[in-house]
Amino acid sequence: MLRQQTKLRVRLYARLSKDDGDADKESNSITNQLQMLRYHAKEKGFEVIGEYVDDGISGTTFNRPDLNRMIEDAMNDSEPSGIMVKDMSRFGRNNAMFMYYVEEIFPNNDIQFIALNDDVDTRFDENEMMPFKSIMNEYYARDTSKKIRSVKKTMAINGGFCGSFAPYGYMVDPENKRKLLVDPETAPVVRRIFELSKAANSVHQIARTLCEDGILIPRAYRAMKNGTLETSTGFKFPTDWAGKNVRMILENQVYLGHMVSHKTQTKSFKNKKLVAVPEEDWIIVRNTHEPIIDEETFELVQKFISVKKQPNKTKRPNMFVGLVKCPDCGRNMAFSNPNGKRSGFRCRTYVRNSNLCTTHSIPYGALEQIVMGDIQKHIRNMEDLGEQFIEEMHELSEKGGGQKIEQYRQELETAEKRIAEIDNVIMKLFEQSALGKITEERFEKMSAAYENEQKELTQKRNDLKAKIKEEEKKTQSTNQFLETIRKYESVTELNRSMLVELIDSIYVYQAEETGRERKQKVEINYRFLAGSQCGIA
Repeated sequence: MLRQQTKLRVRLYARLSKDDGDADKESNSITNQLQMLRYHAKEKGFEVIGEYVDDGISGTTFNRPDLNRMIEDAMNDSEPSGIMVKDMSRFGRNNAMFMYYVEEIFPNNDIQFIALNDDVDTRFDENEMMPFKSIMNEYYARDTSKKIRSVKKTMAINGGFCGSFAPYGYMVDPENKRKLLVDPETAPVVRRIFELSKAANSVHQIARTLCEDGILIPRAYRAMKNGTLETSTGFKFPTDWAGKNVRMILENQVYLGHMVSHKTQTKSFKNKKLVAVPEEDWIIVRNTHEPIIDEETFELVQKFISVKKQPNKTKRPNMFVGLVKCPDCGRNMAFSNPNGKRSGFRCRTYVRNSNLCTTHSIPYGALEQIVMGDIQKHIRNMEDLGEQFIEEMHELSEKGGGQKIEQYRQELETAEKRIAEIDNVIMKLFEQSALGKITEERFEKMSAAYENEQKELTQKRNDLKAKIKEEEKKTQSTNQFLETIRKYESVTELNRSMLVELIDSIYVYQAEETGRERKQKVEINYRFLAGSQCGIA
C-alpha cells in the first residue's frame, strides 16, 4: 500500500445530466456535489486548486467543456495532483473511456483519481471493484437511454409533441407542452413561403426574398423570443435564409396539422450525433393540431420543388417548370433558347443524345397560347352550356377514371391470387423438406425464388392500391375543378398560379410535316379530371 500524501492538491468536478432520474436529481445537484466534495477535501486535508462543472451534459460523452479543461489543467500541472468526484458516474458512464483515463492517462501524468461514494482512490491498490462499477454505470446509461426512447416513441404514437422546440410557425401550448399552437407572428411567413413556391419561385429565390425583407431565420427568431438575440453567437447574420431552410419548411407535413416524429435519432446511447431515419419509419399522426397549409397547396408545392430547376440563358421565367413532358421518354422537357431569338421547349433526352429520342420542340409562346386557349374554352363551355357542360365533365371523369380503376382492380385481384398461391407452394416445400423428399439445397433455391416473386407482387399490390385510390380521388373531384376554374373567368393572360392549380401535366408530341402543314399534338392533363384535353400547335 502506498503512503498517503498529507497535502494532496485536488481539482473538484461535478456533473448533472437531464437523463439523471428525478429521484436522484436533488441529491445529485451541482450545489450538493460541490458541498460534499469541499467538505471531504477539508476533512482529508486536501488543497482545492480548482472547481469544474458540466451541467446538463450526458456522462456517456467525454466531450464536455469543463471536463476537458480540467484534464488539460491537470496534465499541464508541474506537480502531482488529484481529481475528486462524488462517484464514478459523475466522471463518466462510458466504461471504455473511463478505464482509459483512470488506468492509462492519469497514472502516466501523476494524476490521482478519487470517487468518494464508490470508495475509489488510486493512491491505494484496493480498487478491485472499480471496473465492475464502471460497467454498471454504462449499463445504467444504456438502460436509461432505452427507457427514454421508449417513452418518446409512445408519446409520438399518441400524437404528442416531443421535440426540443416548436417547428417554425408554431409554439408550444403553455398549458400542455405536448401540443402545438399556431404562432401568429411566424405562421404568416410560412404561408407566404408556400405561396411564393406556388408562384414558381425556387427555394433560393424565396430565401433571398425573405432575407431582403429582413425576416429573422428560425434560430434567430427563437433567440429573439428568449431574449438572447443580441448576445447569441450561433449566427452572424440573423436574416440570412438559406435554400435548404426554405425546403425543410416546404416539405414538413407538420403544417398540414399532422404530428411527424422519429425523423432523426442518435447513433447510440454513447454517440449523440443525430442520423436521419428512413421516411417509411417516421411516426405520423394526423390532425393533432391546427393546420397552417391546406392539403391542396402542400401537394402542389411538393410536386414542383421535386423538379430540379435548371438555369437558362434567356433570363425569362419559365412558368411551365415541372409541367411540360415528353410523351415518348417521359422526362421533363428542357426550357431553352436555341437560336437566341425565342424561347422554347425540347426533349431533355434528345438534348443529351439525339439517337435516343426526338426533339418534340415547341415555342414557348405557342404553348402559352394553346394552354390559355384550352382553359378559356372550358370557361366558355361552363358559361354557355351550364348544367349540360357540368354533366358532361362528370361523365368524362367517371368514364375515364372508371376504366382505369377497373383495370387496376383486375390486376390487383390477379396479384393477390398469385400471392396466396405462393404461400401454399412455400408451405408444401417446407413439408417436402421436412420429410426429406427434397434436398436442403434444392429447398433453399426454390423457396428463395418464390419469396422474391412474392416480394415483387406485394410491391405491385401496394402500388395498384395507391393507383386505385388516386383514380377514385380524381373521379370524385370534378366539382373541385369547376370551382377552381371559376376563379379565372376574368383572367386574360396565363400565369403560374393558374397553371399549378388547374394542370397536372402537359405532353408535347413530335410535330408532323413542316412549314404551314406543320401539326403538333399537345395533351393537357387537368388536375381533378380523369380525362385529358388536346390542343394542336
